[in-house]
Amino acid sequence: MRSPEPTNKTPPVRLAGICYLIIIAGGLFSEIFVRGQLIVPGDAAATATNLIEQEGLYRAGIGASIVFLACNIPVIWVFYGVFRVFDEPIARLLVLTFVTAIIVEVANLRSFLEPLSYLIDAEALVGLTETHRAALAYSAIQKFNAGFALSLAFFGAHCLILASLILRSGFIPRIIGAALVLAGFGYIANTFTIFVAPQLRGEFGMFLLLPALIAETSLALWLTFFGVNRKRWSAAVAS
Repeated sequence: MRSPEPTNKTPPVRLAGICYLIIIAGGLFSEIFVRGQLIVPGDAAATATNLIEQEGLYRAGIGASIVFLACNIPVIWVFYGVFRVFDEPIARLLVLTFVTAIIVEVANLRSFLEPLSYLIDAEALVGLTETHRAALAYSAIQKFNAGFALSLAFFGAHCLILASLILRSGFIPRIIGAALVLAGFGYIANTFTIFVAPQLRGEFGMFLLLPALIAETSLALWLTFFGVNRKRWSAAVAS
């Protein structure tokens, strides 16, 4: 089935910008204020204690993840609507990489909830010691981290494709596109360090992901307050 013909009415880019800001805020909350506060690297017992004592905070992190994952739907819908008038095959590839990343992340969300089933809702595990249950919970957290890292590799590819569309079309300032190039390579490098060279993750992890935070926040703010270059976009529709 053919895609509908583009019109001169720009997609609701402000909606995409606001949703993107929610995604960033939700991701930071889940990573810094939930997992960063409750999960003690290398210490299953301390992590289990934190999850039991602060179950509400951990569940809030799960809720935030569900919300910001849902916010991805309008974002990719708007991105496709904006860029398909410039290069529809690449815009479809943009959607494909984005959707793949989100599917992996949604499927991985079960591992985020799993530790609670070992530590709190554990009627079926009454025969196991607290140490064993803590180990199972910590293993589930590690599985979640691996799945999340895998999703970021696909999202890194998405950032590179989005950067290409921005740099070529000029619909959005090209400096944001250039920043997204660094973000995309940073995401992909982060995933490879986790799976291939985990000893480097602690030394370079923050530096690999910092460009992504800057680039994506800049993009979200620009979409929220300025949108796309109407003249260039209209010219692309006309051509």
